Amino acid sequence: MENIQELIGYLSKKLYSVSQIYASFESDLKKNKISLMKNKINLANSCLSEQDIDRAYNRLEHIDGNLFRQAMLIMVCSFLEEAMNLIGEAAISDYSAKISKKRKVNWFDKRKRLFEEVGVSFKVIEGECERINDLRIIRNCIVHAGGKIDKYRYSAQVEEAVERLKEMDKHSNMNLIEISADKFLLLGESIIPKAIFASQRIIEQCSKAKFSKASKSSDG
Repeated sequence: MENIQELIGYLSKKLYSVSQIYASFESDLKKNKISLMKNKINLANSCLSEQDIDRAYNRLEHIDGNLFRQAMLIMVCSFLEEAMNLIGEAAISDYSAKISKKRKVNWFDKRKRLFEEVGVSFKVIEGECERINDLRIIRNCIVHAGGKIDKYRYSAQVEEAVERLKEMDKHSNMNLIEISADKFLLLGESIIPKAIFASQRIIEQCSKAKFSKASKSSDG
């Protein structure tokens, strides 16, 4: 990439493509669920029994939908990590060496602190940073325990993250995340758009590192 703005443009387009893929999936899923409900309403003319319709509906939402959302959350978290690395390498001196040093923080806070060290403030998007950190915890449970909370060594962290995420958007009537009776994470249709939006805001904030670097260079 020739400059930071070109890099940010590339990353934004890639993130937009991810959002379009997700929107397409949710649209198809919704159409299939509506079709099943129409069959249930007109049960006399349906080739499926009511039990078959209910099983198919639950499979669409709690298996197919949930699995795809889990995969998308992993993708978005990985994308954000790589995006922060690309911007850091382009804007922060010795970024690769600094990021390779061991620090007792998670991957997101580790990168965020490096940007803060060159003058980038995340206060204006503090809520989005908190959201990503909670989504990171959810992502870890999915990767390491298949979303089964009581099989994950940090189960308390996961339950706390779920509550914080729900509390953050409690007035928006969004389908974000739930914990099933058998302790599985159930991701709602709104959680991926929230993750994508937070990632975009963080990427935009990280891009301001170029001004910090330019300022340091001019100070000599």
